Amino acid sequence: MSEKISVEHLKRGAYIYIRQSSSQQVRFHLEGQKRQYGLAERARQLGFHEVVVIDEDLGRSGSGVQERPGFGRLLAAVCQGVAGAVVALEASRLARNNRDWHHLVDLCALTDTVLIDDDGIYDPKLLNDRLLLGLKGTMSEYELGLMRQRAHQAYLQKVQRGCALWQVAVGFVRTEEGQIEKSPDRQVAQAIEAVFEKFRQLGSARQTMLWFREEQILLPQAKPGSASREVVWQLATLSRVRQILTNPCYGGAFAFGRTGTKMVVVEGRAHKSPSRRNKSIEQWDVLILDHHSGYIGWDQYLKNRELMAENLARRDGAGRGAAKNGAALLSGLLRCGRCGRKMQVIYSGRRGKAARYGCCGARELRGSSPCLSVGSLRTDGAVVEEVLQAIEPVGIEAALKASEQAALEDQERRRFVELALERARYEAKRAQRQFDAVEPENRLVAAELEGRWNGALAQVAELESRLQELREEALPLSDEQRRRLLELGKDLRRLWDEAQAAVELKKRILRTVIEEIVVDSVAEPAEHRLQIHWAGGVHTELRVARNKPGMHRRMASGEVIELVRELAKVCEDKTIASVLNRLGFTTGQGNGWRVSRVVHFRHTHRIDGFKGRQGRVTLEEAARRLEVSHTVVKGLIRRGVLAARQVVEYAPWVIEEKALESAAVKAAIQGVHKGKKLPPTVAGQQELPIK
Repeated sequence: MSEKISVEHLKRGAYIYIRQSSSQQVRFHLEGQKRQYGLAERARQLGFHEVVVIDEDLGRSGSGVQERPGFGRLLAAVCQGVAGAVVALEASRLARNNRDWHHLVDLCALTDTVLIDDDGIYDPKLLNDRLLLGLKGTMSEYELGLMRQRAHQAYLQKVQRGCALWQVAVGFVRTEEGQIEKSPDRQVAQAIEAVFEKFRQLGSARQTMLWFREEQILLPQAKPGSASREVVWQLATLSRVRQILTNPCYGGAFAFGRTGTKMVVVEGRAHKSPSRRNKSIEQWDVLILDHHSGYIGWDQYLKNRELMAENLARRDGAGRGAAKNGAALLSGLLRCGRCGRKMQVIYSGRRGKAARYGCCGARELRGSSPCLSVGSLRTDGAVVEEVLQAIEPVGIEAALKASEQAALEDQERRRFVELALERARYEAKRAQRQFDAVEPENRLVAAELEGRWNGALAQVAELESRLQELREEALPLSDEQRRRLLELGKDLRRLWDEAQAAVELKKRILRTVIEEIVVDSVAEPAEHRLQIHWAGGVHTELRVARNKPGMHRRMASGEVIELVRELAKVCEDKTIASVLNRLGFTTGQGNGWRVSRVVHFRHTHRIDGFKGRQGRVTLEEAARRLEVSHTVVKGLIRRGVLAARQVVEYAPWVIEEKALESAAVKAAIQGVHKGKKLPPTVAGQQELPIK
């Protein structure tokens, strides 16, 4: 027994620490495991009766990045004074970083614990042993760093030559020499080409994804571990489309180091952030242009990245945002002329049809009201008029190109289905060959193969039916349809106002010819001043008149305002609503009148409500006082015997009380009471006085 191991050490236990760095070492480096587990027998030979084996850290790195529960348990035993010796095969098994190693050595020195490895026994309290332990820990850390450096340098050397050491992107295959080539599968190649073509047409990754899903066109995805030689076909997803559009491999370039991780310190230990961040092209570690034949050129790849960045509308105004289906045509183009920020779109009203452009820069900075707010109706109309005047000469050419594009899209759809049908027929024949090759007595296998064959035949039938539908739909344009298309090309305004014209397409047209529009408002004269920055570098100024306060396209006409003002003097709100409805008047929103709407209308236009008749009576009250029927009173009014006033047709009659006391009215009423009938009135005939 060594003199460094005292009786006090033997009274405590010997802790055997076992570790291997990776799962591969745990599975295949079995001799190293046996050597480490054999240390328990050596501890017993040294006189330790209690031997504790700690092997929770098998498959964990000792570099200090990963958590090691076994090492934590070992430190706890040392701190509690229950460990008399710490036994490991060598210092690299205990730690590959000086932080953990020296922490363990310090704790062992404080608790009088010895360290034992394959070479000898060390007492950390002794200066020479502590120096040797320090050198062992430093060499262990240096050894790991040296191995990593050698492997990383060799890896980078291959990468800088443009050799692909990982699974290549779908649509490519890796040759025996390590180079990259396009996939010979026509269906895969055409699907990848279609993604870039549709993105060029639609200008949005999301719209591209939606088109593929609506047309039920599948996209290929590489099967893991097959070096992209085997693919599975799945419906398009937004992440999948973005991966294809942003992968420089499709632009014919070899790139390495496009993403990076960030190291963070958590509880005194370094950790890699779970998410990787994208680097700019200038920060990529390796970029080799024209490395292989791509599906698009490098310039087109850069344009796609720029367009995708523009489609991300951020608060700092760095991007326009994608062209969406909102009613505001100038979204992403307007910039506030006061603070320089991009103006946001604010939708309101029923189904969000009412749109305004607003800038909230002043509110964010100073807590005050927004910088500027502009209505979309007149502004959009004025800008659209300017754009149509500028592009009208190319209208006919655009109409012909639209016809050609529609034909090409139909042909493209059929081509997709034809390739899918060709593959499905191959799979069906393959399933048939497998079914024919099985022994009939093996019914379990035969039944499974028969089910696969039936499934393949069903897919063939479905694709054949779909192809037939596409062929029937793809009819050429008739002469009448071509003539109408050319007419629309001559009149771009009619084409622009067509109900079937997509809002997204209109926005893309405006963004093609306009870079941005700087807008400001002035009070005198009341107008918006728009500075249009055209794509060619020319700037033009456009002035759009503003509504005065309280004036808008949904407001009621002046005739209705005056009518309500007069009616409110002689009748209540319920009667006003009835009169307006009978006369055919509607609210500014096109709705019928109700009591609540009359009240709101009066409040908006500051019209006082009915306050009583004050010396006037209605027709009903007059009939009651004169003790006659309504018809008699109406006859007196028609003959001019009884003075009365009616604001408008269907409005109630207003009669002055003193008019009921006139001699003519009294004489007429007396005659009625005696049984005399009032003579009928004829238009234009003068009436005789009643006696």
